[in-house]
This record gives sequence, structure tokens and C-alpha cells, in this order.
Amino acid sequence: MPSVKAYLDNNVVSSIVKDDIESQSDALSRLLEAGDQGNVQLVTSEITLEEIKRVPSRYRPPLERTFRLLEKVPVVRWEDLIFITNDGSGNNWPVIQSDPLYQNLLSLGLESTDSKHLFVATKQSCEVFLTCDNTPRTGILRRAAELKALCGVLVQRPSEFVAANGW
Repeated sequence: MPSVKAYLDNNVVSSIVKDDIESQSDALSRLLEAGDQGNVQLVTSEITLEEIKRVPSRYRPPLERTFRLLEKVPVVRWEDLIFITNDGSGNNWPVIQSDPLYQNLLSLGLESTDSKHLFVATKQSCEVFLTCDNTPRTGILRRAAELKALCGVLVQRPSEFVAANGW
């Protein structure tokens, strides 16, 4: 049976290390076991590493080690340089165009980093996006239905994903 490709948001990677979201603890253990058994392909991207590097240095090493154990999908560009223009007096500036999907993710009110994670997951053919992010105003989980319609990616908590798969 082919495995599902599931993208791990930074807060899931962090919770694997810190075990700080009690409601997800058992599910994360079962998720990692399902990954070991080949039932799910767990991936993340360099965007997660960028977030980890913003963590205070005394907490960073176990996060970086865990990140390095996970499979990484390549980051896909969400913006392209169209051309460089100038005003004739030596001042140059780039003209950049955002991918329409990335623009649509931002228009939902998601934070830039969350939009980048979801964009990469979608472009790398991840069927599931696992997150614990439920911030009231900008949370990914509260927009799960909109994101499924827009990207075709199922957005769930690890516990929901594990339960749905019977692990």
C-alpha cells in the first residue's frame, strides 16, 4: 500500500521534541511509528529550519537534530523576478510576481510563513498538512475547509490524522 505524504508544520516538529502539547503527545508517537513502518512519508522543508533558527540558542539543538532526521522536500519559489527596472538615474529595483496560489493563501489572512509552508506542501504533492496552529485570527486549522478547496491539501492535527488512519 503506498504511503501518504504528510508535511509537518514547524509546531509539529517542535512538539515532537518538546512534548509540550499534551493532547497530541500520544498521536505524535504513533505518527512517528507509522512513518517507521512506511505507512506515511513524513516531510518538512527548509522553512522549518528558518523558524528553528529564531529559537533561543539554548533550546535550538534538539530541534535542529529532529529537523535533520526528517525528510525534506525542496522549497518551491513562491515569487519570481520578472525584470529589473530603473528610473534612468542609476536607481534599480526588481519587479517581482507572486505565484497565484501563494497570493490566494495570503488573501485568506494566513501569516506569510504559514502561507509558504502550505505553498511548498501543495507544490510538493503532500496530501496532508499536519499542524497544531489554531491561533484565533490567523490559524491554519480554522481555515482547513478553505485550504482543502484551494490547495487540495487536507489540514489536520496529528491526532486527527492518526485516528483517521487507525494507527
